[in-house]
Amino acid sequence: MRKNLRNLHDADQYDAYASQAMGPWDELVVQRAVELKPELAGDRCFVDVGTGTGVIPELVAGYGEYDGFSLIGFEYFDDMVERGNQRIQAGVYKDRIKILKGDAHALPLPDASVDVLVCRATLHHLEKPVVALKDMARVLKPGGIAIIHDPRRDAPAEILKAFNEMRAKVGYSPTTLDEKFTLDEVRALVREADLAAVSEINVADGMAALGFELLIRKPA
Repeated sequence: MRKNLRNLHDADQYDAYASQAMGPWDELVVQRAVELKPELAGDRCFVDVGTGTGVIPELVAGYGEYDGFSLIGFEYFDDMVERGNQRIQAGVYKDRIKILKGDAHALPLPDASVDVLVCRATLHHLEKPVVALKDMARVLKPGGIAIIHDPRRDAPAEILKAFNEMRAKVGYSPTTLDEKFTLDEVRALVREADLAAVSEINVADGMAALGFELLIRKPA
C-alpha cells in the first residue's frame, strides 16, 4: 500500500536544496510551460501541484507570457506551505502568487478552471497516483495542458550517479529509488487513469534522462 510520502528533509533544508540545486530541472519544466502555454478564454490560471516551497510559481512569474495569470502552488505538508509563503512574501511577486494547502488527489478547484498545470517530482510521493492524474485532468480547461515531470527508477546509472553527486554538494542525501516509477509503470498508470488517448510520455537526453515528462492535453 502506497501512502503520501513527505520529503526526507525539513522545509528549510528542502528550500535550500530546491533553490541551489534543482534549477536545471525547474527551468526545464518552466520552459515547457512557456513553450506549450495555450491561448484560452476566460480567467487565466497556472497551478503547480506539489509545489514544495513555491520555487516554480516564482520562476513562472518572471515570464511575460504569464502576465495576468493567477499563479497557485498547492502543497500537502503544512511546514512546506508555511516556508513557501515565507519565500513568496519575501519576494517581488508576493501579490501574484498564492501557496495553499491542497491534496493532489482532490484539488480544491472547480472543473475546467486551469490553463496550465505542472507537477514536478511529486507523482511518486502520492498514495494514489491514478486518482491524482484523473483529478489533474479534471481541473484542466478544454485545451488546457498538464506537464508532469518525475524521476524514474530505470534512469541511466551514470545520470543517477551525477544527480546524487550534485545533491551531496549541497548537503542533501542520495535520492531513493524504491518509490519511483519505471517508464512502463507510468504507461500503465496513464492507461488506468483512462488518459492514454490524450497523453504522451517523453524522455529527453542528458541530465533530463533522470526522469520523464508526462504531457496531458485536454481536448478542446
